[in-house]
This record gives sequence, C-alpha cells and structure tokens, in this order.
Amino acid sequence: MSLELCCVSPHPPILVPEVGRDEVRKVQASGDALQLLAGDIIEAQPHTIVVMSPHSPVHTDAFLIQCEETMSGSFAQFRAPQVKIEAPGDERFATLLEEHARKQGVPVARRRPGDAGSGVLDHGVLVPLYFLAPPEYMLVCLSITFIGYREHFAVGKAIAQAAEAYGHPVVFIASGDLSHRLTREAPAGYYPDAHLFDEEIVSIFEDADFARLQQLNPRLVADAGECGLRSIYALAGAVDGRSVESEVLSYEGPFGVGYMVARVRPGGPDETRRLILGEAR
Repeated sequence: MSLELCCVSPHPPILVPEVGRDEVRKVQASGDALQLLAGDIIEAQPHTIVVMSPHSPVHTDAFLIQCEETMSGSFAQFRAPQVKIEAPGDERFATLLEEHARKQGVPVARRRPGDAGSGVLDHGVLVPLYFLAPPEYMLVCLSITFIGYREHFAVGKAIAQAAEAYGHPVVFIASGDLSHRLTREAPAGYYPDAHLFDEEIVSIFEDADFARLQQLNPRLVADAGECGLRSIYALAGAVDGRSVESEVLSYEGPFGVGYMVARVRPGGPDETRRLILGEAR
C-alpha cells in the first residue's frame, strides 16, 4: 500500500514562530508534537503529500482539487511575509484522485490556472507544511465541501485508492482545528459543552475507533463550531478496511480553540475495520 501515513494537524498561524512570536510558548505542546510528526513523515519518504484544508476555496456541491505546476503561499496576512512555502503540484496523482473519486460517486472539480487565486496556498495548508514538509515532495490540495460527511469519507477512500494505483509513497494531512468555543475568550464565543466534542474526537483517535464518528451528536457538532471534522472523516475513509496504529501526540486549547495533533499509520487489510458509513451529514 502506498498510503504510508495519515495525520491530523491544527493550522493556527500563531504556531509559526515568525507569526506567534512570544505567544508561541502557549502552543508549545502542539509545536513539539508537529516536530515529532515531521520526523515520521521524513521517515516515510513521501513522493506526494495530499492536504485537505477547510480554508481552501469551497464548492458547495463538489470537492475542489488544486494542483498546479507550482503552488505557493506566504504568511504576509499574518505579518510575516518573509515566511514562504512553495511546492510543485503532482498532476499525475491529482488525475488519479479525480478518477477514483468519480468511481466512488463523489463529485470533484479541478481548479485551473487562471482561476481566481489559482496556485495560492491558504493557511490551512501552509501551517501544516511549515512543520511537516520534507525536503522534497510534490503537493495536491483538496477542499472540503458541504454535501455531507459520507462524501468526505468516500473521498478519503479515493485518496487511498489513488495512492495504491500511483505506486509511490503518499502522506495525507487532514488539516483542521476542533471546537472554536472552548472558553469565554474564544473567537466564536463560548459554548459550555464544546469541550465534550473535543474530548470525543481525542478519544476516537486514541482508540482508533472511527466508527464512533457516526455517533457524534449533530447538535454538539454544530454548537462546538469546529472546522476539522470533514477532514477527519476523509482520514477515516483513507484507512477504511485497514489495521491502524493511531496515537494522539498532543491536544491543547489555550486560545479557546482545540488543537489536536494525531498520527495514524495504515497497516494491512483488515475487513473487521471496514466501516459502512450511513447517510450522516
């Protein structure tokens, strides 16, 4: 199998030292965990990294695949224009992903050169790559969509199938933060039970029990104000039917937003871990 590693990465720009400056110490646990995860990615020697970001341009009814000859971005909007990331797009993998997504019945669209913002990486991609990108790699970016969790699970399966057909090592990064409503100072306001959402997601990854995603209370999900659940569903799809080693490397929420760093290593086929996802939205 060519999908060597999957992971969840938070994406607050404040994690980047040039952006966060003195505030970085408040997210030290996340930074340390990402540095540890970076070593795992270097060991995996990925030819291609696939990142799903909730901040990439969104089509309401299709996943948007972004792959250009060169893709780049900076932290200029966060007062650090000198921090730039650039990577070549992997057109072959993007084509395979599109093909396998359509076989899964998942609507996809391609972002083409000349489209507004084409080739520009958002901070949901830039922050994980700042910490996790190996010295050499190719990149494919994938947006979320609003057609349902089932489709995100299916596009994750398409990522794994494309990786297997590709034949080169691939790493999938599910970019996303958890609740944005943990404290009274949180950016999206305070919700007293928001911590319950984060605790359940952390527990799911600690137990590698992705079937429990379907048991999340929809009201709790909505009230938590998360931005990472769709990427997490894609990760669950990517390892569907495989044995896995799953570990939460860190969790913290110093600014009222939950940041989880998790590592999931896919193993061999295991039909007992085949998740038949219902119509959960």
